[in-house]
Amino acid sequence: VKYTEPTAFIDINADITNKTVEVIGGETDLYKAIFKVADWVNHDVDYDLTTLTADAVQKSSWVYENKRGVCAEIPNLCISMLSSVGIPARFIGGQSYTNIGNKFGNHGWAEVYFPGEGWVPFDVTYGQYGWIDPAHLKYKESTES
Repeated sequence: VKYTEPTAFIDINADITNKTVEVIGGETDLYKAIFKVADWVNHDVDYDLTTLTADAVQKSSWVYENKRGVCAEIPNLCISMLSSVGIPARFIGGQSYTNIGNKFGNHGWAEVYFPGEGWVPFDVTYGQYGWIDPAHLKYKESTES
C-alpha cells in the first residue's frame, strides 16, 4: 500500500514499530489508536529548531532516537509509527499561521486514511488530532516530506 511503505525520511525500524505497538496497546478503535500515537509524539518529542538543516530534514528514526524535531520531522515520525502497523498516513506540506513571529510560515502535518471517511488531518505539532484550524493552507500531499 502506497501510504504504509517507508521512504527516505519517513523510515520504519523495529524500535519505531515496537513503540507504536506499546502506545496503541490493545486499542481496537482506529481513531483512539491514532490519537494515542499522535499524543505520544506530541508529548514525547520536543519542537526544536536546531534540528533544521539547509539540506534536509532528519529521518523519523533520528527523531525517535533524539526525541526532538521541527514541523516536518514531527509528523514524519507519527506517519512512520502509523505506517509501521499498517495504518495509511501521508505528509501534507503547506503553511500555517503561528504565534512565532505572528505570521504565516511553512508547515507540515499528517493526514490519516479512515476507511469510509477518507483522509483526516492530524497536526501533531499543534496538537490538533482529527481536525486543523482554518489557518492551515494545504499545498501538497506526499509520501515524503
